[in-house]
Amino acid sequence: MLLDMLVFVLVLGLLVFFHEMGHFLAAKACGIYVDRFSLGMPPRVFGKRLGETDYCIGLLPIGGYVKMAGQEDTPLSEEEREATYGHVDDSRWYNNKPVWQRAIVTVAGPLMNLALAILLYGIIAGVGAEVPLSEVDNRIGLIEPGSPASSAPLYPMPADGGAVDGTAEPAAVGWETGDRILSINGETVESIMDVAISAVLSTGEPMRVVIERTAPDGSKTRYLSLARPEEMAGGDHVRFGVSAFETALLGEIVPDSPAEAIGLQAEDVIVRADGRVVDMRSFRKIVENWPSGKPLAIEIDRDGEMLQFDVTPRIVGRFVDVILAPSAQVQIDDPELAMPVVLAAPAALTEDKTLLAGDVIERIDGQPATMALLDEIENTRAGQVVELQIRRPAVLRGLVRGEETRVASLELTAVGVVGVRFGTKMVFHRMAALQVVPEAFRLGYQALARTVRTVAMLVTGNLSVRDVGGPVMIYQITTAAAQAGYWWLFRMTAFISANLCVFNLLPLPVLDGGMLLYLGIEGVRGKPIDMRILERVQQVGLVMIVGLLLFVTYNDISRWISTQLQ
Repeated sequence: MLLDMLVFVLVLGLLVFFHEMGHFLAAKACGIYVDRFSLGMPPRVFGKRLGETDYCIGLLPIGGYVKMAGQEDTPLSEEEREATYGHVDDSRWYNNKPVWQRAIVTVAGPLMNLALAILLYGIIAGVGAEVPLSEVDNRIGLIEPGSPASSAPLYPMPADGGAVDGTAEPAAVGWETGDRILSINGETVESIMDVAISAVLSTGEPMRVVIERTAPDGSKTRYLSLARPEEMAGGDHVRFGVSAFETALLGEIVPDSPAEAIGLQAEDVIVRADGRVVDMRSFRKIVENWPSGKPLAIEIDRDGEMLQFDVTPRIVGRFVDVILAPSAQVQIDDPELAMPVVLAAPAALTEDKTLLAGDVIERIDGQPATMALLDEIENTRAGQVVELQIRRPAVLRGLVRGEETRVASLELTAVGVVGVRFGTKMVFHRMAALQVVPEAFRLGYQALARTVRTVAMLVTGNLSVRDVGGPVMIYQITTAAAQAGYWWLFRMTAFISANLCVFNLLPLPVLDGGMLLYLGIEGVRGKPIDMRILERVQQVGLVMIVGLLLFVTYNDISRWISTQLQ
């Protein structure tokens, strides 16, 4: 918890530092007297005056400011102004500078946030990191039945780059596991995360998706697919209905299993099953539903050599789509003796609260529940119903939900297994030296464009305001990213910085965008806005910003509570 708070403060401090540094450097370049550069809000804790400027740290780590002569967020009396800036030549006052110079000082803060985003994107592109392949892969994994992806038409793209007739009979229907999504509406796709974001920010019209499909002989065919994302069961946003491609890398072979019997080894990669390209999830689905007693043909990549095997799945019982793991609440040397805890459950069970993430299974058919007992029951009672005694932990020490105990009867559905546990395929991801700068600018522009599109959709009502996040969401994102490694932390910080660039340029009072609006009005009128009017507008703007902050914080807390209750 303490480390999470430290990460959050450091990220927030970096964002604020670059923003205020933009204002500071622009002010210095325009000859404006800068009395103080503060990281953090008053009261001042410590600092040092170098030349005419006091560089200091404020006690409250929630922002920062650049204090310039003639630029007052809170109007000063004549006596206060004289005492503070009486020694400064009038020509160096902010409000005495030309409109274009004041506009440069104002816009420099948000632009420095964009510069920070580009810098961070450049660092992760140039330095690189060991990351799961699924996070930097644009291949499609499991496709949901009945999803837009499962029924999207595909039209072959001419090799000469000619036009595609989207009204003709499609050459194929439905995306497939292993297909690569190269672009959506002309925007390059680097990972399935890009696909998800493009779907959420869609306008409701069919999207032009370029798909690359690899045949068994290695030949590649590109298709133009017209697909419209839709809201599907179990989600609040529109989506195509695809997951990331998680390489079917074998991490462990279960003793006395069908996989061990045919000679599968750890580090093998299952490439195809029943002639189809598979990843981890799609392979599981095929095996689970494979006819009992029938051999399944699989193709394995072992150190670059392609091998063929036939494996006959063994039938066991499973709580379908329920993910269980040893409870971490009790420290036991042997995890097989730990009680099972629910990591995830399907919508069919969560909707009526039969089973929720976080539930601890304490007894199975009256016996003390352990992972070993669960394994025994799964192997001997396929197709039968078992009774589970479940303890549902309290949320926020009982303030949101008290601890409760319930009993549920669930069927151990008969499914096929081959006896493998999958690992995570890791790759070292780094751009070539000559591609680092273009990639940094591309990602910076992409983040900026997506943020602008998000704001536009909020204004038009195409995106719910419930999706807007604030400080709590930033805390959750940064801490989760830090746990995943510096690569994700830098990437998320860069995206947040690009978001702040756009947010600060919104034409709202108190924000930099509001100041630019005032300067625009002054430029047209030829004289500044009356200070009394400006002061009233600023007060209204402050109330609006505080209200917005409270609203997004309420959103953040509501989302968190909702996830705890699911």
